[in-house]
Amino acid sequence: MKLGVNSVLFSGYDLATAIQYIKFTGYDGIELSSIVGMVEHLTDTASEPELSEIRKMVEEAELDFYCVEAATNILVPENRERTKRVFERAAKLGIPMVTTGSAGKSDDEESTEASIRAIEELAQAASDVGIRYALKLHYGQSIYNTKTALRLMEEVKHPALGLNFDATHVGRVGDDPVAAIGSLSEHIIHSHIRDTFIEQLKIAAPEFQTAGRGTVPLKEVVDKMVEIDYEGATVLEIIGAKDYALPEVTAIAAESRGYLSRLFEEAKEKREELQC
Repeated sequence: MKLGVNSVLFSGYDLATAIQYIKFTGYDGIELSSIVGMVEHLTDTASEPELSEIRKMVEEAELDFYCVEAATNILVPENRERTKRVFERAAKLGIPMVTTGSAGKSDDEESTEASIRAIEELAQAASDVGIRYALKLHYGQSIYNTKTALRLMEEVKHPALGLNFDATHVGRVGDDPVAAIGSLSEHIIHSHIRDTFIEQLKIAAPEFQTAGRGTVPLKEVVDKMVEIDYEGATVLEIIGAKDYALPEVTAIAAESRGYLSRLFEEAKEKREELQC
């Protein structure tokens, strides 16, 4: 089990604070937020001294680097160029992958084709600097469900490309997230996890994104991830907490870790029993 936190949960605080409390709450690793308009704990213009400081803070906390989230509209050329600069900085930090969504519009063929071309370009750019590109299935965007994800992986056969699976996005568009994991298993290289009220299109407030407080079938999701031998990181990604007090975001991280850790432990115990 590799359990981490996306630093976007601590979007109201600097990276040093995020690292301190991610470590304190018992996580193994960190995903850096590089999201314009939310928080850029890693910028696309970070200098060598700035990268060295980030590396030092993470190493001193004994956390692993899991990923960078650089969510943006990749259909805009200048945004793709920014993403490539993030790729370069991720590579210098030794971060194995960067994740974004596909942008575009769901069920719009022209938009989907444009997204696929942009993803192919970015997959090559990631490969050029020695990292991978984890495309996140995202509600409302071109690549948003099992069918469109399979189409993407069929059309873009690039070794640097994989999928970032988030049950809260797949579940809200009508797919069974557990079945989706089975269908996409060979392509999943990263995973975001959180709770929400999955029957609603709008993501819940941060306190209800806390693992165990919503209606996402997290136990079944974790069971399936263990069943398929998923070996990548599982990262708590909670948005919307920028104005929350530090004790509140720390509590969200801590409560989620306790809940998710137990789910993974139970899933592994269950699998071991079945193998006996």
